[in-house]
Amino acid sequence: MVISTIIAGVDLSVPSEQALERAAALAQLNGAALVMVHAQADDAPIENVDNAMLEQIGEVSAAVRAEEAKRLAERQQQLQSRGISVELVHRVGPPGEVVTDVARERSAQLIVVGTHGHTGIQRFLLGSVATSVLRNAPCDVLVCRGTTGPSAFHRPLVATDFSASAARALRNAALLTAPGASLEVVHAWQLPAGSWGATLLGQARFPWSTVRDAVLSGVKAQAEKLELENQDLGHPLQVDLIQGPPASVITHAAERGAHDLIAIGTHGHRGFRRLLLGSVAESVIRHAPCSVLVAHGEHAGETTKFKK
Repeated sequence: MVISTIIAGVDLSVPSEQALERAAALAQLNGAALVMVHAQADDAPIENVDNAMLEQIGEVSAAVRAEEAKRLAERQQQLQSRGISVELVHRVGPPGEVVTDVARERSAQLIVVGTHGHTGIQRFLLGSVATSVLRNAPCDVLVCRGTTGPSAFHRPLVATDFSASAARALRNAALLTAPGASLEVVHAWQLPAGSWGATLLGQARFPWSTVRDAVLSGVKAQAEKLELENQDLGHPLQVDLIQGPPASVITHAAERGAHDLIAIGTHGHRGFRRLLLGSVAESVIRHAPCSVLVAHGEHAGETTKFKK
């Protein structure tokens, strides 16, 4: 994939500004055009309010929109002064829908959004806009979280199950990674269902260690194949094989390694109503300690391929 167009959802909030800075850095890294998309609220009629009050509300709304337009235009000029091709798009409508619509129209390869959510003991609260974008995006989505600077990523962690979608996540993560930085890949492996019960029978009756060795041997062979197939990425590759549930292995590895990005593929397809991310991808997104790149399938935006 070549990144030629990046969409950044902007609403002048701190998370939005952080996401925009990251999007600008990635646009510079790839020589891509950056499209800032700002969704304006639709001022629906208010019932049981007199004309004087409506006029006052209208004046406040107009003043807010004028200030937003001014600040966004200034931000556009600042980014353009850094040699980035930047376009500003204003539209009325729900932010998630507006962002994904523009991405589809421009045949964008990446959408970058911030989130007002934060990590907690139980779950990662994404916020409605990020969730909407993830469910309806026609391309990869980068959810920026935490403090971000105007740079590409330096410590990415790519989750793999050796599937085609995981391979896509790896190659696309490389496009967001600073030159020379390593790509760390993690695979969570598990014993076949029911193997835990073999320990109750004892090693003499059921040599469960043989099963473990066979599983590990197969996984190591896949890891070696992955390294050979991706020697052209331009980044050193390191593959770690860790036993445990995939979502937990991925998020814990990101925390231990102080990674600034997790890249993960999704086996879901974009349908007319929602994107089915898959349980592992959704859990990682919710609990991630850093930004997350969700690499959608190659037909993510082609809704005619899937049933309603």
